[in-house]
Amino acid sequence: MQGIKGDIAMKQFASRLSIWSAALLFVLAVPGCAGYIEYMKRSPGPNIWQTQTVTRYESTHYEVLGVVTATGTSKCVLGILVEGEEGEGLLWAAAKSEFGDRFTGLKDITVSYEYQSILPPIFSQITTTYVGTAVCEK
Repeated sequence: MQGIKGDIAMKQFASRLSIWSAALLFVLAVPGCAGYIEYMKRSPGPNIWQTQTVTRYESTHYEVLGVVTATGTSKCVLGILVEGEEGEGLLWAAAKSEFGDRFTGLKDITVSYEYQSILPPIFSQITTTYVGTAVCEK
């Protein structure tokens, strides 16, 4: 009789342990997935060596100041730690610091992406390079 009670108690303990383990995994996975989804929303996605060029300057009366380059990097570790900075704002800041008040806009912005990952979302990194022509409206 004692052996049967011990077996039942052991099965109940194993059942509770598996339920608690599943709950713990869920609690750890949800923020990880949420962090990775937030990271992928602000990054271009795993399109390896993708490049695009856009023209955001409409004026035809301008003086070319020069070419400006900026690089942004975003990292995601375990889907929880998301860090880095991306966006054309980096290119605007680089042009503003290089040309000062003469700078009024960017023409022909080229954006290229480099994506690296080790079993996402364990570790992912996206490096974005922005190249644009700084102009001054006449």
